[in-house]
Amino acid sequence: MGSNNMKQLVIGIDMDGVIVDFGSVILPELAKLCDRPVLYRDLRSWDLSQALNIDEKIMAATWKQIMDSDLFQQAPPIKGAIEGLLALSKHKIWLVTSRSKSMQDLTVSWLKDYQISYDHLVFDRRGDKHLAGPKFDVFVEDFLDEAVTLAEAGIYTILFDQPWNKKATLPKNCQRVCDWNAILELINKLEK
Repeated sequence: MGSNNMKQLVIGIDMDGVIVDFGSVILPELAKLCDRPVLYRDLRSWDLSQALNIDEKIMAATWKQIMDSDLFQQAPPIKGAIEGLLALSKHKIWLVTSRSKSMQDLTVSWLKDYQISYDHLVFDRRGDKHLAGPKFDVFVEDFLDEAVTLAEAGIYTILFDQPWNKKATLPKNCQRVCDWNAILELINKLEK
Protein backbone atom coordinates (compact mmCIF):
# COMPACT_ATOMS: atom_id res chain seq x y z
CA MET A 1 0.00 0.00 0.00
CA GLY A 2 1.22 3.46 -0.82
CA SER A 3 1.40 6.04 1.90
CA ASN A 4 -1.66 8.16 2.33
CA ASN A 5 -2.24 10.94 4.74
CA MET A 6 -5.74 9.93 5.69
CA LYS A 7 -6.46 10.00 9.39
CA GLN A 8 -7.66 6.77 10.98
CA LEU A 9 -10.90 7.63 12.75
CA VAL A 10 -12.68 6.02 15.68
CA ILE A 11 -16.24 5.58 14.39
CA GLY A 12 -19.21 4.60 16.54
CA ILE A 13 -22.14 3.11 14.66
CA ASP A 14 -25.54 2.11 16.00
CA MET A 15 -26.96 -1.13 14.61
CA ASP A 16 -30.77 -1.12 14.45
CA GLY A 17 -32.04 1.55 12.10
CA VAL A 18 -28.54 2.26 10.72
CA ILE A 19 -27.13 -1.15 9.70
CA VAL A 20 -30.05 -3.49 10.40
CA ASP A 21 -33.47 -2.88 8.85
CA PHE A 22 -35.42 -4.18 11.84
CA GLY A 23 -38.51 -2.23 10.72
CA SER A 24 -39.16 -4.57 7.83
CA VAL A 25 -39.38 -7.62 10.13
CA ILE A 26 -41.42 -6.00 12.91
CA LEU A 27 -44.05 -4.42 10.61
CA PRO A 28 -45.98 -7.71 10.15
CA GLU A 29 -45.98 -8.23 13.95
CA LEU A 30 -47.22 -4.68 14.51
CA ALA A 31 -49.89 -5.13 11.82
CA LYS A 32 -51.19 -8.23 13.66
CA LEU A 33 -51.20 -6.29 16.91
CA CYS A 34 -53.03 -3.29 15.39
CA ASP A 35 -55.26 -5.47 13.20
CA ARG A 36 -54.45 -3.21 10.22
CA PRO A 37 -51.53 -2.64 7.86
CA VAL A 38 -48.65 -0.76 9.49
CA LEU A 39 -46.25 1.08 7.19
CA TYR A 40 -42.67 2.06 7.88
CA ARG A 41 -43.65 5.74 7.84
CA ASP A 42 -46.16 5.00 10.65
CA LEU A 43 -43.25 4.44 13.04
CA ARG A 44 -43.13 8.17 13.85
CA SER A 45 -41.92 7.75 17.41
CA TRP A 46 -39.40 5.50 19.12
CA ASP A 47 -42.29 4.88 21.52
CA LEU A 48 -44.37 2.61 19.31
CA SER A 49 -47.26 2.49 21.79
CA GLN A 50 -47.60 6.24 21.18
CA ALA A 51 -46.93 6.12 17.42
CA LEU A 52 -49.45 3.33 16.81
CA ASN A 53 -51.88 4.12 19.65
CA ILE A 54 -51.33 0.76 21.40
CA ASP A 55 -51.58 0.16 25.14
CA GLU A 56 -48.08 0.47 26.68
CA LYS A 57 -48.25 -2.90 28.49
CA ILE A 58 -49.32 -4.69 25.31
CA MET A 59 -46.54 -2.97 23.34
CA ALA A 60 -43.96 -3.89 26.02
CA ALA A 61 -45.09 -7.54 25.89
CA THR A 62 -44.91 -7.47 22.08
CA TRP A 63 -41.35 -6.04 22.19
CA LYS A 64 -40.33 -8.77 24.63
CA GLN A 65 -41.84 -11.41 22.32
CA ILE A 66 -39.98 -9.90 19.32
CA MET A 67 -36.69 -9.75 21.25
CA ASP A 68 -37.07 -13.36 22.43
CA SER A 69 -37.74 -14.56 18.88
CA ASP A 70 -35.28 -14.82 15.99
CA LEU A 71 -36.95 -11.99 14.05
CA PHE A 72 -33.88 -9.75 14.31
CA GLN A 73 -31.83 -12.59 12.78
CA GLN A 74 -34.09 -12.41 9.72
CA ALA A 75 -33.81 -8.62 9.33
CA PRO A 76 -32.04 -7.52 6.16
CA PRO A 77 -29.24 -4.96 6.16
CA ILE A 78 -30.17 -1.39 5.33
CA LYS A 79 -29.39 -0.57 1.69
CA GLY A 80 -25.72 0.39 1.31
CA ALA A 81 -24.74 -0.53 4.89
CA ILE A 82 -22.58 -3.56 4.05
CA GLU A 83 -20.69 -1.73 1.29
CA GLY A 84 -20.43 1.35 3.51
CA LEU A 85 -18.96 -0.60 6.43
CA LEU A 86 -16.48 -2.26 4.08
CA ALA A 87 -15.41 1.18 2.82
CA LEU A 88 -14.94 2.30 6.44
CA SER A 89 -12.99 -0.80 7.53
CA LYS A 90 -9.69 1.13 7.41
CA HIS A 91 -10.95 2.99 10.49
CA LYS A 92 -11.66 1.67 14.01
CA ILE A 93 -15.30 0.60 13.93
CA TRP A 94 -17.23 0.36 17.21
CA LEU A 95 -20.74 -1.08 16.84
CA VAL A 96 -22.64 0.30 19.83
CA THR A 97 -26.18 -0.96 20.32
CA SER A 98 -28.93 -0.64 22.88
CA ARG A 99 -29.71 -4.32 22.26
CA SER A 100 -29.42 -6.34 25.45
CA LYS A 101 -26.48 -8.65 26.06
CA SER A 102 -28.96 -11.57 25.75
CA MET A 103 -29.02 -10.85 22.00
CA GLN A 104 -25.23 -11.18 21.67
CA ASP A 105 -25.12 -14.59 19.97
CA LEU A 106 -27.89 -13.66 17.51
CA THR A 107 -26.18 -10.31 16.78
CA VAL A 108 -22.71 -11.79 16.25
CA SER A 109 -24.24 -14.48 14.03
CA TRP A 110 -26.05 -11.83 11.93
CA LEU A 111 -22.83 -9.81 11.54
CA LYS A 112 -20.97 -12.97 10.50
CA ASP A 113 -23.72 -13.97 8.03
CA TYR A 114 -23.31 -10.61 6.27
CA GLN A 115 -19.49 -10.65 6.63
CA ILE A 116 -19.50 -7.29 8.40
CA SER A 117 -16.13 -6.36 9.77
CA TYR A 118 -15.86 -4.32 12.95
CA ASP A 119 -13.35 -3.87 15.75
CA HIS A 120 -15.61 -3.77 18.83
CA LEU A 121 -19.22 -4.62 19.65
CA VAL A 122 -20.85 -3.06 22.73
CA PHE A 123 -24.33 -3.93 24.09
CA ASP A 124 -26.82 -2.42 26.54
CA ARG A 125 -26.05 1.22 25.81
CA ARG A 126 -28.80 3.79 25.78
CA GLY A 127 -28.25 7.42 26.67
CA ASP A 128 -24.51 7.01 27.19
CA LYS A 129 -23.16 5.65 23.91
CA HIS A 130 -20.57 8.45 23.94
CA LEU A 131 -18.95 6.64 26.90
CA ALA A 132 -18.98 3.17 25.29
CA GLY A 133 -15.45 3.33 23.89
CA PRO A 134 -12.56 5.70 23.37
CA LYS A 135 -13.26 9.28 22.27
CA PHE A 136 -15.26 8.83 19.07
CA ASP A 137 -14.38 11.07 16.12
CA VAL A 138 -17.79 10.44 14.58
CA PHE A 139 -20.91 8.51 15.48
CA VAL A 140 -23.76 7.31 13.23
CA GLU A 141 -27.07 7.01 15.09
CA ASP A 142 -30.81 6.92 14.30
CA PHE A 143 -32.27 7.56 17.77
CA LEU A 144 -32.74 11.32 18.03
CA ASP A 145 -32.18 11.71 21.80
CA GLU A 146 -28.99 9.66 21.57
CA ALA A 147 -27.76 11.69 18.57
CA VAL A 148 -28.29 14.94 20.50
CA THR A 149 -26.44 13.50 23.55
CA LEU A 150 -23.54 12.42 21.33
CA ALA A 151 -23.36 15.82 19.61
CA GLU A 152 -23.52 17.63 22.96
CA ALA A 153 -20.60 15.45 24.13
CA GLY A 154 -18.55 17.04 21.32
CA ILE A 155 -18.74 14.08 18.91
CA TYR A 156 -19.49 14.80 15.25
CA THR A 157 -22.80 12.99 14.86
CA ILE A 158 -24.50 11.70 11.74
CA LEU A 159 -28.24 11.18 12.22
CA PHE A 160 -29.53 8.46 9.90
CA ASP A 161 -32.94 9.67 8.76
CA GLN A 162 -35.85 7.52 9.95
CA PRO A 163 -39.57 8.22 10.52
CA TRP A 164 -39.00 8.23 14.31
CA ASN A 165 -36.32 10.95 14.35
CA LYS A 166 -37.90 13.93 12.61
CA LYS A 167 -37.04 17.23 14.26
CA ALA A 168 -36.45 20.67 12.80
CA THR A 169 -33.32 21.69 14.68
CA LEU A 170 -30.26 19.59 15.40
CA PRO A 171 -27.09 20.59 17.25
CA LYS A 172 -24.58 22.23 14.91
CA ASN A 173 -22.23 19.22 14.88
CA CYS A 174 -25.08 16.84 14.03
CA GLN A 175 -25.90 16.26 10.37
CA ARG A 176 -28.96 14.39 9.04
CA VAL A 177 -28.37 11.96 6.15
CA CYS A 178 -30.77 9.82 4.13
CA ASP A 179 -28.45 7.03 2.95
CA TRP A 180 -25.09 5.35 3.35
CA ASN A 181 -23.53 7.29 0.45
CA ALA A 182 -24.08 10.51 2.41
CA ILE A 183 -22.50 8.89 5.51
CA LEU A 184 -19.40 8.00 3.48
CA GLU A 185 -19.18 11.51 2.00
CA LEU A 186 -19.24 13.13 5.45
CA ILE A 187 -16.70 10.69 6.90
CA ASN A 188 -14.40 11.14 3.87
CA LYS A 189 -14.34 14.89 4.66
CA LEU A 190 -13.39 14.14 8.28
CA GLU A 191 -10.51 11.88 7.16
CA LYS A 192 -8.72 14.77 5.50
